[in-house]
Amino acid sequence: MKLLEQARAMEGELRALKDELHRHPELSFQEVRTTALLKEKLDGLGLERVDLGMETGVVALLRGAKPGGTVALRADIDAIAQQEAPHDGALSCTDGIMHGCGHDFHTVGLYGAARLLAAQREALAGNVVFLFQPAEEVTQGAQAMLDHGLLDKLPEKPRYLFGLHNRPELPTGTIAVMEGPVMAGKSHFTITLHGKSGHGGSPHKCTDVIVAGAAVVNALQTVVSRDTDPLDSVVCSVLSIHAGTPDNFVPDVLTMTGSIRFHQEWAHQKARRRLEELTTGVAAAYGCTAEVAFHPGVPATVNSPELTALARKAALELVKPDKVATPRPDMGSEDFAVFGQHIPAFFYWLGSGFPGQANPCWHNEHFRTDDSALPLAAALLAQSALVGLASLNQTGGN
Repeated sequence: MKLLEQARAMEGELRALKDELHRHPELSFQEVRTTALLKEKLDGLGLERVDLGMETGVVALLRGAKPGGTVALRADIDAIAQQEAPHDGALSCTDGIMHGCGHDFHTVGLYGAARLLAAQREALAGNVVFLFQPAEEVTQGAQAMLDHGLLDKLPEKPRYLFGLHNRPELPTGTIAVMEGPVMAGKSHFTITLHGKSGHGGSPHKCTDVIVAGAAVVNALQTVVSRDTDPLDSVVCSVLSIHAGTPDNFVPDVLTMTGSIRFHQEWAHQKARRRLEELTTGVAAAYGCTAEVAFHPGVPATVNSPELTALARKAALELVKPDKVATPRPDMGSEDFAVFGQHIPAFFYWLGSGFPGQANPCWHNEHFRTDDSALPLAAALLAQSALVGLASLNQTGGN
Protein backbone atom coordinates (compact mmCIF):
# COMPACT_ATOMS: atom_id res chain seq x y z
CA MET A 1 0.00 0.00 0.00
CA LYS A 2 1.38 3.41 -0.93
CA LEU A 3 2.21 5.93 1.76
CA LEU A 4 -0.71 8.27 1.06
CA GLU A 5 -3.14 5.35 1.03
CA GLN A 6 -1.78 4.24 4.41
CA ALA A 7 -2.27 7.77 5.73
CA ARG A 8 -5.83 7.92 4.44
CA ALA A 9 -6.58 4.65 6.20
CA MET A 10 -5.91 6.35 9.54
CA GLU A 11 -7.75 9.60 8.74
CA GLY A 12 -10.33 8.96 11.45
CA GLU A 13 -7.65 8.73 14.13
CA LEU A 14 -5.90 11.84 12.82
CA ARG A 15 -9.12 13.85 12.83
CA ALA A 16 -9.95 12.70 16.37
CA LEU A 17 -6.53 13.75 17.63
CA LYS A 18 -6.82 17.09 15.82
CA ASP A 19 -10.21 17.74 17.46
CA GLU A 20 -8.77 16.84 20.88
CA LEU A 21 -5.88 19.26 20.48
CA HIS A 22 -8.14 21.95 19.05
CA ARG A 23 -10.49 21.80 22.04
CA HIS A 24 -7.59 22.25 24.47
CA PRO A 25 -5.25 24.94 23.06
CA GLU A 26 -2.32 26.14 25.15
CA LEU A 27 -0.17 29.24 24.84
CA SER A 28 3.58 29.34 24.24
CA PHE A 29 5.66 27.49 26.84
CA GLN A 30 2.40 26.45 28.54
CA GLU A 31 1.67 23.41 26.34
CA VAL A 32 1.70 20.98 29.28
CA ARG A 33 -1.40 18.99 28.39
CA THR A 34 -0.40 18.82 24.73
CA THR A 35 3.07 17.60 25.69
CA ALA A 36 1.71 14.87 27.95
CA LEU A 37 -0.66 13.66 25.26
CA LEU A 38 2.09 13.56 22.65
CA LYS A 39 4.41 11.60 24.94
CA GLU A 40 1.68 9.03 25.48
CA LYS A 41 0.97 8.73 21.75
CA LEU A 42 4.63 8.53 20.74
CA ASP A 43 5.48 6.01 23.45
CA GLY A 44 2.76 3.84 21.94
CA LEU A 45 4.74 3.80 18.69
CA GLY A 46 7.86 2.51 20.43
CA LEU A 47 9.88 5.67 19.79
CA GLU A 48 12.76 6.76 22.01
CA ARG A 49 12.26 10.04 23.79
CA VAL A 50 15.12 12.53 23.98
CA ASP A 51 14.88 14.53 27.21
CA LEU A 52 15.86 18.18 26.78
CA GLY A 53 14.85 19.10 30.34
CA MET A 54 12.08 21.37 29.05
CA GLU A 55 8.60 21.48 30.55
CA THR A 56 6.93 21.51 27.14
CA GLY A 57 7.72 20.12 23.72
CA VAL A 58 8.75 16.60 22.76
CA VAL A 59 11.68 15.12 20.87
CA ALA A 60 11.34 11.50 19.73
CA LEU A 61 13.75 9.27 17.81
CA LEU A 62 12.96 6.42 15.45
CA ARG A 63 15.93 4.17 14.79
CA GLY A 64 15.67 2.26 11.54
CA ALA A 65 16.71 -1.38 11.52
CA LYS A 66 19.31 -0.65 8.83
CA PRO A 67 22.25 1.78 9.01
CA GLY A 68 21.95 5.16 7.37
CA GLY A 69 21.83 8.89 7.90
CA THR A 70 19.58 11.00 10.12
CA VAL A 71 16.74 13.27 9.01
CA ALA A 72 14.51 15.42 11.25
CA LEU A 73 10.87 16.49 10.93
CA ARG A 74 9.35 19.38 12.86
CA ALA A 75 5.93 20.69 13.93
CA ASP A 76 4.89 23.48 16.32
CA ILE A 77 2.35 22.87 19.09
CA ASP A 78 1.27 26.19 20.65
CA ALA A 79 -1.89 28.29 20.21
CA ILE A 80 -2.67 32.03 20.23
CA ALA A 81 -4.48 34.40 22.58
CA GLN A 82 -7.71 34.92 20.64
CA GLN A 83 -11.37 34.07 21.15
CA GLU A 84 -12.60 31.56 18.59
CA ALA A 85 -15.77 32.39 16.67
CA PRO A 86 -18.50 29.72 16.81
CA HIS A 87 -18.64 27.21 13.95
CA ASP A 88 -19.88 23.69 13.37
CA GLY A 89 -16.58 21.88 14.09
CA ALA A 90 -14.56 21.26 17.24
CA LEU A 91 -14.30 24.45 19.31
CA SER A 92 -11.81 25.67 21.87
CA CYS A 93 -12.90 24.96 25.44
CA THR A 94 -10.59 27.67 26.80
CA ASP A 95 -11.84 31.24 26.70
CA GLY A 96 -9.54 33.63 24.90
CA ILE A 97 -7.25 30.95 23.44
CA MET A 98 -7.56 29.14 20.12
CA HIS A 99 -5.52 27.26 17.57
CA GLY A 100 -5.79 30.19 15.19
CA CYS A 101 -2.70 29.33 13.15
CA GLY A 102 -3.20 25.60 12.68
CA HIS A 103 -0.42 24.31 14.90
CA ASP A 104 -2.76 21.52 15.99
CA PHE A 105 -2.94 20.56 12.29
CA HIS A 106 0.87 20.51 12.06
CA THR A 107 1.18 18.47 15.27
CA VAL A 108 -1.20 15.82 14.00
CA GLY A 109 0.55 15.73 10.64
CA LEU A 110 3.86 15.01 12.34
CA TYR A 111 2.31 12.38 14.60
CA GLY A 112 0.83 10.74 11.51
CA ALA A 113 4.26 10.75 9.88
CA ALA A 114 5.72 9.08 12.98
CA ARG A 115 3.06 6.37 12.74
CA LEU A 116 3.75 5.78 9.06
CA LEU A 117 7.50 5.59 9.50
CA ALA A 118 7.39 3.50 12.67
CA ALA A 119 5.46 0.89 10.69
CA GLN A 120 8.43 0.76 8.29
CA ARG A 121 11.07 0.46 11.00
CA GLU A 122 12.43 -2.88 9.77
CA ALA A 123 12.98 -1.52 6.25
CA LEU A 124 14.16 1.93 7.31
CA ALA A 125 17.81 2.70 6.51
CA GLY A 126 18.64 5.45 8.98
CA ASN A 127 17.06 7.44 11.77
CA VAL A 128 14.26 10.00 11.93
CA VAL A 129 13.98 12.66 14.64
CA PHE A 130 10.54 14.11 15.39
CA LEU A 131 10.60 17.64 16.84
CA PHE A 132 7.36 18.83 18.46
CA GLN A 133 8.39 22.39 19.18
CA PRO A 134 6.78 24.69 21.75
CA ALA A 135 6.44 28.47 21.58
CA GLU A 136 6.58 29.19 17.88
CA GLU A 137 4.05 32.00 18.25
CA VAL A 138 6.54 33.99 20.30
CA THR A 139 9.37 32.79 18.00
CA GLN A 140 11.38 31.48 20.94
CA GLY A 141 10.75 27.74 21.00
CA ALA A 142 13.30 26.64 18.40
CA GLN A 143 16.11 28.54 20.09
CA ALA A 144 15.02 27.17 23.47
CA MET A 145 15.33 23.60 22.18
CA LEU A 146 18.79 24.36 20.80
CA ASP A 147 19.80 26.05 24.06
CA HIS A 148 18.72 22.91 25.93
CA GLY A 149 21.19 20.83 23.94
CA LEU A 150 19.01 19.40 21.18
CA LEU A 151 21.86 18.80 18.73
CA ASP A 152 24.18 17.43 21.43
CA LYS A 153 21.64 15.01 22.91
CA LEU A 154 20.77 13.32 19.62
CA PRO A 155 22.85 10.29 18.56
CA GLU A 156 23.98 12.38 15.59
CA LYS A 157 23.14 15.76 14.14
CA PRO A 158 20.40 15.51 11.50
CA ARG A 159 21.62 16.28 8.00
CA TYR A 160 18.24 17.50 6.75
CA LEU A 161 15.17 19.02 8.40
CA PHE A 162 11.68 19.24 6.88
CA GLY A 163 8.62 21.07 8.17
CA LEU A 164 5.31 22.37 6.88
CA HIS A 165 2.70 25.01 7.54
CA ASN A 166 -0.94 24.95 6.53
CA ARG A 167 -1.97 27.57 3.99
CA PRO A 168 -5.69 28.48 3.88
CA GLU A 169 -5.24 30.45 0.66
CA LEU A 170 -4.27 27.21 -1.12
CA PRO A 171 -6.93 24.55 -1.72
CA THR A 172 -6.69 21.24 0.06
CA GLY A 173 -4.58 18.79 -1.92
CA THR A 174 -2.03 21.42 -2.98
CA ILE A 175 1.62 21.31 -1.94
CA ALA A 176 3.72 24.46 -2.24
CA VAL A 177 7.37 23.80 -3.07
CA MET A 178 9.38 27.01 -3.18
CA GLU A 179 13.09 27.68 -3.52
CA GLY A 180 14.67 30.61 -1.71
CA PRO A 181 12.83 32.87 0.78
CA VAL A 182 9.52 31.44 1.97
CA MET A 183 8.79 33.50 5.07
CA ALA A 184 10.29 36.71 6.38
CA GLY A 185 12.83 37.33 9.05
CA LYS A 186 11.93 39.94 11.63
CA SER A 187 13.41 42.19 14.27
CA HIS A 188 11.62 44.41 16.76
CA PHE A 189 12.32 47.98 17.72
CA THR A 190 11.44 50.32 20.58
CA ILE A 191 11.52 54.09 20.11
CA THR A 192 11.40 56.38 23.14
CA LEU A 193 10.90 60.13 22.62
CA HIS A 194 11.65 62.64 25.37
CA GLY A 195 10.15 66.13 25.45
CA LYS A 196 9.00 68.58 28.12
CA SER A 197 5.68 68.18 29.92
CA GLY A 198 3.25 70.94 30.77
CA HIS A 199 -0.32 72.18 30.64
CA GLY A 200 -2.41 71.51 27.55
CA GLY A 201 -3.44 75.15 27.45
CA SER A 202 0.16 76.36 27.18
CA PRO A 203 1.65 74.34 24.32
CA HIS A 204 4.32 76.99 23.73
CA LYS A 205 5.84 76.17 27.11
CA CYS A 206 6.06 72.43 26.36
CA THR A 207 7.81 70.09 23.96
CA ASP A 208 5.01 67.80 22.84
CA VAL A 209 6.14 64.21 22.23
CA ILE A 210 2.77 63.26 20.73
CA VAL A 211 3.17 65.68 17.83
CA ALA A 212 6.76 64.51 17.38
CA GLY A 213 5.63 60.88 17.56
CA ALA A 214 3.05 61.42 14.84
CA ALA A 215 5.72 62.92 12.62
CA VAL A 216 8.04 59.98 13.29
CA VAL A 217 5.33 57.48 12.33
CA ASN A 218 4.74 59.32 9.07
CA ALA A 219 8.46 59.57 8.34
CA LEU A 220 8.98 55.84 8.91
CA GLN A 221 6.62 55.09 6.03
CA THR A 222 9.44 56.18 3.72
CA VAL A 223 11.74 53.40 4.97
CA VAL A 224 9.95 51.14 2.50
CA SER A 225 8.42 53.56 0.00
CA ARG A 226 11.54 55.65 -0.64
CA ASP A 227 14.58 53.90 0.85
CA THR A 228 14.06 50.26 -0.12
CA ASP A 229 14.55 48.77 -3.58
CA PRO A 230 11.04 47.91 -4.84
CA LEU A 231 12.31 44.42 -5.69
CA ASP A 232 13.39 43.79 -2.07
CA SER A 233 10.66 42.66 0.31
CA VAL A 234 10.57 44.79 3.48
CA VAL A 235 7.78 45.75 5.87
CA CYS A 236 8.39 48.40 8.54
CA SER A 237 5.48 48.82 10.94
CA VAL A 238 4.79 50.83 14.08
CA LEU A 239 2.53 48.52 16.09
CA SER A 240 1.96 50.31 19.39
CA ILE A 241 2.17 53.84 20.79
CA HIS A 242 2.01 54.73 24.48
CA ALA A 243 1.97 58.29 25.88
CA GLY A 244 0.08 60.42 28.37
CA THR A 245 -2.95 59.81 30.56
CA PRO A 246 -4.87 62.92 31.74
CA ASP A 247 -6.66 65.14 29.26
CA ASN A 248 -5.04 68.41 30.26
CA PHE A 249 -1.36 67.41 30.35
CA VAL A 250 1.22 67.40 27.60
CA PRO A 251 3.32 64.25 28.30
CA ASP A 252 7.11 64.28 28.22
CA VAL A 253 7.69 60.64 27.21
CA LEU A 254 6.30 58.62 24.32
CA THR A 255 7.18 55.00 23.52
CA MET A 256 6.38 53.20 20.31
CA THR A 257 7.18 49.66 19.27
CA GLY A 258 7.19 47.91 15.94
CA SER A 259 8.92 45.45 13.67
CA ILE A 260 10.92 45.18 10.50
CA ARG A 261 10.27 42.14 8.30
CA PHE A 262 12.54 41.15 5.45
CA HIS A 263 13.66 38.39 3.12
CA GLN A 264 17.25 39.58 2.64
CA GLU A 265 19.57 40.52 5.49
CA TRP A 266 21.11 43.47 3.62
CA ALA A 267 17.66 45.00 3.17
CA HIS A 268 17.05 44.50 6.90
CA GLN A 269 20.28 46.28 7.85
CA LYS A 270 19.56 49.20 5.51
CA ALA A 271 16.05 49.57 6.96
CA ARG A 272 17.45 49.58 10.49
CA ARG A 273 19.93 52.34 9.68
CA ARG A 274 17.31 54.45 7.94
CA LEU A 275 14.80 53.99 10.77
CA GLU A 276 17.32 55.27 13.30
CA GLU A 277 18.33 58.23 11.12
CA LEU A 278 14.76 59.30 10.50
CA THR A 279 13.71 58.90 14.12
CA THR A 280 16.53 60.93 15.62
CA GLY A 281 16.34 63.57 12.90
CA VAL A 282 12.58 64.09 13.05
CA ALA A 283 12.59 64.07 16.86
CA ALA A 284 15.26 66.76 16.88
CA ALA A 285 13.28 68.87 14.43
CA TYR A 286 10.44 68.89 16.97
CA GLY A 287 12.73 69.67 19.89
CA CYS A 288 12.74 66.13 21.29
CA THR A 289 15.43 63.57 21.87
CA ALA A 290 15.05 59.96 20.77
CA GLU A 291 16.35 56.57 21.84
CA VAL A 292 16.11 53.65 19.40
CA ALA A 293 16.62 50.07 20.55
CA PHE A 294 16.57 47.01 18.31
CA HIS A 295 15.67 43.54 19.58
CA PRO A 296 16.66 40.35 17.73
CA GLY A 297 13.87 38.32 16.20
CA VAL A 298 14.32 35.47 13.75
CA PRO A 299 16.05 35.13 10.37
CA ALA A 300 14.19 34.58 7.14
CA THR A 301 13.06 31.06 6.28
CA VAL A 302 15.01 30.15 3.15
CA ASN A 303 14.81 26.87 1.20
CA SER A 304 18.07 25.75 -0.39
CA PRO A 305 18.21 24.51 -3.99
CA GLU A 306 19.37 21.04 -2.85
CA LEU A 307 16.50 20.51 -0.44
CA THR A 308 14.00 22.08 -2.81
CA ALA A 309 14.83 19.36 -5.32
CA LEU A 310 14.32 16.67 -2.68
CA ALA A 311 11.07 18.27 -1.51
CA ARG A 312 9.72 18.43 -5.04
CA LYS A 313 10.58 14.76 -5.51
CA ALA A 314 8.73 13.89 -2.29
CA ALA A 315 5.69 15.93 -3.30
CA LEU A 316 5.49 14.34 -6.73
CA GLU A 317 5.50 10.89 -5.13
CA LEU A 318 2.17 11.84 -3.56
CA VAL A 319 0.30 14.20 -5.88
CA LYS A 320 0.12 15.00 -9.58
CA PRO A 321 2.31 17.80 -10.96
CA ASP A 322 -0.63 20.22 -11.23
CA LYS A 323 -1.04 19.97 -7.45
CA VAL A 324 2.51 21.19 -6.78
CA ALA A 325 2.38 24.98 -6.64
CA THR A 326 4.97 27.76 -6.43
CA PRO A 327 3.21 30.75 -4.81
CA ARG A 328 4.87 34.00 -3.78
CA PRO A 329 6.69 34.16 -0.42
CA ASP A 330 4.94 35.51 2.67
CA MET A 331 6.00 38.31 5.02
CA GLY A 332 4.98 36.41 8.14
CA SER A 333 7.82 34.95 10.21
CA GLU A 334 8.58 31.44 11.47
CA ASP A 335 11.20 30.34 13.95
CA PHE A 336 11.64 27.16 11.92
CA ALA A 337 14.28 29.43 10.37
CA VAL A 338 16.33 29.22 13.58
CA PHE A 339 16.80 25.49 13.08
CA GLY A 340 17.76 26.29 9.49
CA GLN A 341 20.81 28.19 10.76
CA HIS A 342 22.16 24.86 12.06
CA ILE A 343 20.64 22.19 9.78
CA PRO A 344 19.88 22.39 6.05
CA ALA A 345 16.11 22.81 6.09
CA PHE A 346 13.05 22.92 3.85
CA PHE A 347 9.64 24.38 4.66
CA TYR A 348 6.49 23.41 2.75
CA TRP A 349 3.14 25.10 2.63
CA LEU A 350 0.26 22.67 2.48
CA GLY A 351 -3.14 23.69 1.17
CA SER A 352 -5.78 23.63 3.91
CA GLY A 353 -8.49 25.77 2.34
CA PHE A 354 -12.05 24.50 2.00
CA PRO A 355 -12.94 24.38 -1.70
CA GLY A 356 -15.55 26.80 -2.96
CA GLN A 357 -15.68 29.04 0.10
CA ALA A 358 -13.90 31.92 1.78
CA ASN A 359 -11.02 30.81 3.97
CA PRO A 360 -10.00 33.30 6.69
CA CYS A 361 -6.28 33.80 7.17
CA TRP A 362 -4.07 32.81 10.09
CA HIS A 363 -4.78 34.54 13.43
CA ASN A 364 -8.38 35.31 12.46
CA GLU A 365 -11.16 34.33 14.86
CA HIS A 366 -12.87 32.43 12.01
CA PHE A 367 -9.71 30.54 10.97
CA ARG A 368 -10.19 26.83 10.27
CA THR A 369 -8.33 24.06 8.46
CA ASP A 370 -9.87 21.53 6.10
CA ASP A 371 -8.88 18.42 8.03
CA SER A 372 -9.32 16.19 5.02
CA ALA A 373 -5.77 17.41 4.29
CA LEU A 374 -4.35 15.70 7.40
CA PRO A 375 -3.45 12.42 5.64
CA LEU A 376 -1.52 14.36 3.00
CA ALA A 377 0.32 16.29 5.74
CA ALA A 378 1.35 13.03 7.40
CA ALA A 379 2.35 11.39 4.12
CA LEU A 380 4.28 14.43 2.94
CA LEU A 381 6.43 14.61 6.05
CA ALA A 382 7.02 10.86 6.03
CA GLN A 383 7.86 10.85 2.32
CA SER A 384 10.26 13.76 2.85
CA ALA A 385 12.09 11.75 5.49
CA LEU A 386 12.34 8.75 3.15
CA VAL A 387 13.57 10.86 0.23
CA GLY A 388 16.06 12.62 2.48
CA LEU A 389 17.43 9.36 3.89
CA ALA A 390 17.72 7.88 0.41
CA SER A 391 19.69 10.91 -0.74
CA LEU A 392 22.03 10.77 2.26
CA ASN A 393 22.61 7.07 1.88
CA GLN A 394 23.34 7.38 -1.85
CA THR A 395 25.93 10.10 -1.21
CA GLY A 396 27.45 8.45 1.85
CA GLY A 397 26.06 11.17 4.11
CA ASN A 398 25.43 8.95 7.13
